[in-house]
Amino acid sequence: MAHSNEYVEELKILHNKKTFGVTKGIPLVVNKLIEEKNIKSFLDFGAGKGGTSEYIRNQYPNVLLHTFDPATFPNPLPEEVELIYSSDVLEHVEEHLIDETLQDLCKRSTRYQYHLIACHPAKKTLSDGRNAHLIIEKPKWWKRKIQAISDWKIIHEDIMDHVAQPKKGPPINVVKYIVIMEKL
Repeated sequence: MAHSNEYVEELKILHNKKTFGVTKGIPLVVNKLIEEKNIKSFLDFGAGKGGTSEYIRNQYPNVLLHTFDPATFPNPLPEEVELIYSSDVLEHVEEHLIDETLQDLCKRSTRYQYHLIACHPAKKTLSDGRNAHLIIEKPKWWKRKIQAISDWKIIHEDIMDHVAQPKKGPPINVVKYIVIMEKL
């Protein structure tokens, strides 16, 4: 998986914050996918502090679990896996590497991919002042990028859009693009 060493150092700083990378569990639609499609292997891509991996380990002990995050779990990526899962991850990829990253994920996944992509500025910034979401694009941009990948089709998509009031600062228009892809 491609990323610059400088950016991995930025991610390590972010992951030291208590409220970064703390997602636990998975959405119901992913639980259904695992159970109905008899998923045997799962990659928690961009695992943060590992909460999702812990959930999978406990909920689905027979699923071969791989956990990867360049800052916290820099484990080798599996050559192939049936389901790749990422939640609030792809917007953190360096923009000049997003196509390569998507292609790499598509080569590794043999059946399905789930991505929840934040399409709004993050509340957090990097130490150099950049927004923590390196790619801030609308769901249509992400959909075009995903549809351009050969041998994959979108089988489920949703857009979540609401206004959130953080403890500090002005309200944030939160937009998330959720997509499930199936290999053809």
